[in-house]
Amino acid sequence: MSIRILIADDHAVFRSGLRVLLEKEADLEVVGETGNGFDTIRVATDTDLDVLLLDVTMPGLPGSKVAETVLKSKPKLAIVVLTMHEDEYYLQEFFRLGVRAYVLKKSTGTDVVQAIRAAHKGEQYIDPALAGLLISTYVGRQPKKEKTERLDLLTPRELEVLTHLAYGHTNAEIAEKLRISERTVETHRTNIMAKMEFKSRAELVRFAIDNGMLKLR
Repeated sequence: MSIRILIADDHAVFRSGLRVLLEKEADLEVVGETGNGFDTIRVATDTDLDVLLLDVTMPGLPGSKVAETVLKSKPKLAIVVLTMHEDEYYLQEFFRLGVRAYVLKKSTGTDVVQAIRAAHKGEQYIDPALAGLLISTYVGRQPKKEKTERLDLLTPRELEVLTHLAYGHTNAEIAEKLRISERTVETHRTNIMAKMEFKSRAELVRFAIDNGMLKLR
């Protein structure tokens, strides 16, 4: 069964291009488009869909209010934010509201599709470019002792995988770098999220930064 998607963005040309891009994928189906916050809430609430692809800046109501309102009526709906805003504030705010993915409009179509599929499976996804943004903002901070002690819960290999994830690498890229299978990477990732009680990739990135695991490249 196809993943049913609603595109919410105030630029009609962008919506049309995005629809063409998404419908090239056999498992994706665009079931509607909206151009303002109020219409998005109405259509998202009344339509049978799996993923809401949402812009941050929407006429009528901002994307954050749209997400909050829609999730109250459909708490299991996967929302993917697709935006031009490379701002940590928006990133944190949307994940706090329950959004599952945050992708930049300058990203590749592959990134957008990957985010949609991840969100549909109940996973969190953050645009790889934003990992660098967070690192540049917080690099140099002293690790907090109580958090550093939690590293003892992870095996050496899990620490490697955690670091690569925090830098924004995909499972396939990590598998190639560490010369292990993607299935093994996914197992390590699942174990890391469970052991460290991370609810999102944003928490994983912040943990890595706070513990001095990342350096500017």
